[in-house]
Amino acid sequence: MMPGWMVDAFFWLVFPVAVLEGIRVARSERKRQRRELATALGYGSLELVLLAMCAATASPLLLAGLIALRMLVLFVRERQVWGRAVIKTLLIGAALVLLAVVGDVASFVDSPTASIAEGWRVAIISLVGIACIVAVVPVQVGDEPKDTLAAPLAFIAFARVALPLGAAESQFAVVVPIVAAVVSLVCALWLLSAGARANHFEPSTLVSELLVCERGVVLSFVWMGLASGEHLAGVGALLEWWAGTLALLALEASLRRRPLPKPMAFFALAMAVSLPGTVGFVAEDLLAHGLLELRPLLAAAFVGVAAINAAALYLAIVNIIVDLRAQPRPQGQLHSQPDELRPSLMMLSAAGLSLLLGLVPRPFVTAATAAHEAIVLHPVVHH
Repeated sequence: MMPGWMVDAFFWLVFPVAVLEGIRVARSERKRQRRELATALGYGSLELVLLAMCAATASPLLLAGLIALRMLVLFVRERQVWGRAVIKTLLIGAALVLLAVVGDVASFVDSPTASIAEGWRVAIISLVGIACIVAVVPVQVGDEPKDTLAAPLAFIAFARVALPLGAAESQFAVVVPIVAAVVSLVCALWLLSAGARANHFEPSTLVSELLVCERGVVLSFVWMGLASGEHLAGVGALLEWWAGTLALLALEASLRRRPLPKPMAFFALAMAVSLPGTVGFVAEDLLAHGLLELRPLLAAAFVGVAAINAAALYLAIVNIIVDLRAQPRPQGQLHSQPDELRPSLMMLSAAGLSLLLGLVPRPFVTAATAAHEAIVLHPVVHH
């Protein structure tokens, strides 16, 4: 471990997602903003570096500064700022400052043993928890996915700040998973509503709402598993974050295609609903079995929300395909253009990674296990 930094197993779990987010930003800047290749690669590289530094730093104050810097870069890149992003940044920043000042914590390594009054400890955990809810609550914002899809900043704050402090709070492992289950249900029902009304949305608004809702479901599952305190559920939650990132990338790449190729859409759907062979299937299996050991009712809620989520995504994608196929083609466009029929490179890459991790899961389960041990001091292990 480097002085002042935590280049541990958790960092190496976050780093691949940071790479994917950097690639996504570069791709978006090149295609959507029509920027020069060098500029697009510059923004993508900056996103990667900032996220990697956020995952590696051991200093709460430095992490707060990096989050603020990333907010500034986002504003420069997009020429606008969103209320959700500002609120999330302020909440996480306030929690980090309180941790450093009130708890006199200079490094996250010391936070589990820091002498912090119970009131302040609950306040810090609550700030991070509210930030996590703000990051995933479903809203109809057309430009929301211009930020990160997998919400790595909220994920890092939850893992580095809330989990170590929550180990000393007896109610943490009860309250947080229940709140996460409720949020996941809200997001899944919102997604079901959006899927039923898919034909009434503008394409960009529909894609954004589907992605925001799906991100809410996935990340709620992640926080549910991590906060439960059960080792198997925690490992499944970390794999769920990887799986969710790949699924969101595939969904975005496929749903933004017009017309929407049916094979591409349903392949992305298979990843999002975690069909066997994908890493999501492995993640959900570990998460469900881990929750079943300690909280069978929570495990039942997890399975129920996952089923609602799958039905909602299927309904949305079917409605989109039916709607697009029903529209008459303009004169001179009786045949699809070759570029429209060509599979998305981003979708194919995400699908390939999902299958690789799903068919050969052992190395990645081992990596997730090491990452879970790095952020949870005394997980409950059942044999």
